[in-house]
Amino acid sequence: LPTTPPCPTRAMFLLAAASLTALLALSRTWTSSFSSRRIGRGARLARPLRGLKRVPALRAGVTTDFRSKPPVLVTREKGKNDKLRRRLEDRGVEVLEVPCIQAKELDGAKQLPELLKGEWGWIVVTSPEGAKILSQYWDESGRPDVRVAAVGAATAKIVENAGISNVFIPSKAHAKALGDELPPPSNEGKISNKILYPVSQLAKDEVEVLLGKKGYNVHRLDSYTTLPADWSDDDAKIVASARIVTFGSPSAVRVWAKRASVDSPIAVCIGGTSARACKEAGFAHIVYPEKPGVDTWAEEVFGVLEKIKTTTTGAE
Repeated sequence: LPTTPPCPTRAMFLLAAASLTALLALSRTWTSSFSSRRIGRGARLARPLRGLKRVPALRAGVTTDFRSKPPVLVTREKGKNDKLRRRLEDRGVEVLEVPCIQAKELDGAKQLPELLKGEWGWIVVTSPEGAKILSQYWDESGRPDVRVAAVGAATAKIVENAGISNVFIPSKAHAKALGDELPPPSNEGKISNKILYPVSQLAKDEVEVLLGKKGYNVHRLDSYTTLPADWSDDDAKIVASARIVTFGSPSAVRVWAKRASVDSPIAVCIGGTSARACKEAGFAHIVYPEKPGVDTWAEEVFGVLEKIKTTTTGAE
């Protein structure tokens, strides 16, 4: 019997239907794979300090524009807020500067040119201000060979820019990491057990204790102190309405707590040391990154702003 040739239109329809089915299956597979993949952050959030309420931070890769969000206050000494300000303003955050503290050099710093000529296993600096003072007097003393341990990338950058090349930086910018990771004194005499420690007069003795347990003899030199900064009437008005405030040191926290409310603002700290100072001061809401640094600090700010946005959107 003669066979009827297949209808071209019907064949094309069946081919198109099969292609569409395959495409939909592929789409479902891709969507399932993507939605199950977690987008990680640059730094893992630290566990909250006991008794503190953590605000979830923004995940890396999210490009939310924060132009309609509340302004963020920066409180470091004048001239030391620029890095954080740039990172925030690049994302549309309104930044207001109200310094809480100002640094003042002490007479102890003037001993550095002579002391730097001695034999030291390490010179330890734990803040940008300490690094600035060390760099200045190291240059004045004729740039002797020194080995510097600097806590934090910003602190290290200051001494490196001054010309000091032998710089040790612990993996995290706090005293415990320094105590854990600094190489011990050498039995062969390659690393002296003497440490010179130019530091703020207000700093606690944590560094001396940790390094002393490691076998070092720490010579502490109170080289500067931090004083409360003056606030104008306009500054006081800005502070009174603040919803988000950043802190880079316990000294700034203490000044704020004496002058302004700790109940309503969210305190976004550079690290755990400032966060603990906020807890002691009575702040109700505190966030901080596990690994201190300007980049992770900025991410915490973005996380707070994103949370405020989500809450507002939900209410609407």
